Order: sequence, then structure tokens, then C-alpha cells
Amino acid sequence: MISYEEAGRVLDEAVDELPTEIFRELNGGVNLVRRQERDENGLLVMGTYNVNQMGRYVEIYYGSFRAKYPDAEPDKCARELVRTLKHELTHHIESLAMDRSLEKWDEQHVAELLAGLDDEPEPLDVSSVLFVDAVGSGLAEMALLFFRTGAREGGLEGVSSACASFKPGALSIKAVRAAARYGVKLNANSAPPEISRELCAAHDCVLCMTAAQAASLAGRWPDLDERIMCLGEVDFVEPKFDSQMSWNRLADSMAAETLKLIDELLGYEDEDD
Repeated sequence: MISYEEAGRVLDEAVDELPTEIFRELNGGVNLVRRQERDENGLLVMGTYNVNQMGRYVEIYYGSFRAKYPDAEPDKCARELVRTLKHELTHHIESLAMDRSLEKWDEQHVAELLAGLDDEPEPLDVSSVLFVDAVGSGLAEMALLFFRTGAREGGLEGVSSACASFKPGALSIKAVRAAARYGVKLNANSAPPEISRELCAAHDCVLCMTAAQAASLAGRWPDLDERIMCLGEVDFVEPKFDSQMSWNRLADSMAAETLKLIDELLGYEDEDD
């Protein structure tokens, strides 16, 4: 296990690499706390996102990491610290958007742990992922690049990925700028291919941006229905108010959703909030 001081440096570097917009209204910042934390059920808590009279802030519990990873290699500890940080920042992003998707996921996860359903979790058996959007404005390509970046940082190897569109169109320059805040570059010179049966059949998991898109594909090719689903519980669509701020917020939500996807593929069993 790395030292408290090194854990602080890992978190500081991770914060510096993230877009500043993510920390909007997080007036209490990100705090590394020395103590170990457990919930009312006795489960270790690795981090929390808090909203109270002190404001909005994240706490990461170094003592919990020492308890859970006493003999882990430094790289493993660093990855878990950053993953927990991003998990709690996802709560912050969703709180600002009045969305409880991750909060509900956490509640279900704790319930499964207590019921013994997660005693031996297994990673999702997926070797390829296809992201699909409606008009090629950048949503599927953004999800693809966020996924590739997160998978590489998380040590997820062997999962290939691609993107496609129902009707390839012009890439939005605002999508390009929104993605660039995360250090990824959308390619303005090449459009995603049009979705086809062959593309769907070639991938284990086909993730559409909306429920309607997923239903449409499943209706076209019923035998591929089991592999077709939505990227998130909330639809990802081009902002009605086509402002850069709207695209930035959409990118923030998509980055958070792809992080959850990577966690599922890795089969994480962590007992954190």
C-alpha cells in the first residue's frame, strides 16, 4: 500500500488532469481523509460525495484503502484511488443535473452485497463493443474515445471497440471541443460508418445512445436483440440548445457513463459508495 503522502499526490495529479468544469460548485474540493470508514452495515466505504451545510465536497478514505489493499502494488493502489475519485465526481455531476442514476446503482449494489449475490463477481464476458448514434454528430465517437481512454487507464485489455451511426452526418465542432476537454480528439475528417447487420453481428455488445435507437435495431435484427442495449439509463442526444456549455455537460455525463461501463467489464466488487 502506498503512503498517505503518495496517495495525496496521486489524487492531486488526477484532479489536475480532469476538466475544470467537472469541479463547478464543488466548493469543498477533494479531501484525502486518514481514517477508515464503514457504513451502517459494516461495509468499507472508500469515498463519499457530500452535500450539506459545509457545501459540496468529496472525501476519499485512506484508512479504508489500507484495510482493503494492505499488500497491493503501488500501481494497483493508484488505479483504485483514481477510480474512486471519478466515481464520487460522477455523483457530483449527476447531483448538479438532478440525476440519481449512480446513486440508485450504489443502493442496489449494497443490497446485493448484503444478500450475498456478489460474493464472487465476474467481469462481463465481452470482447468487443460498438457505440451507435443517430446522425454522426459526435456522440458515438465521443463515447468510443472515452471508453478507449478509460479502458487503457484501468488496465482493461483485449476489448476492441468501434462506432457507427444510423445516418452518418456532419461532426459537430462543439462536440469536438467538449471531447478535447478530456484530452481526446474527435476526427473531423472521417465519419463513422452506417450501422449494418454485419457490424452488429461482429460485436458482442452494441450500445446505442437512446432507448429508441436500441429498439429500432432490435426490431431490424431480432436475432441480435440480446447484444443491443443503451449506453446509459438516460438517453444521450444532441442538445436542443446547441451551446458549447450544453455539449460540455453532455460530455461530462457520457464520460461518467463510460466509466461505469468499464467498471462492469472489469467486474469490480468494491464496497464503496
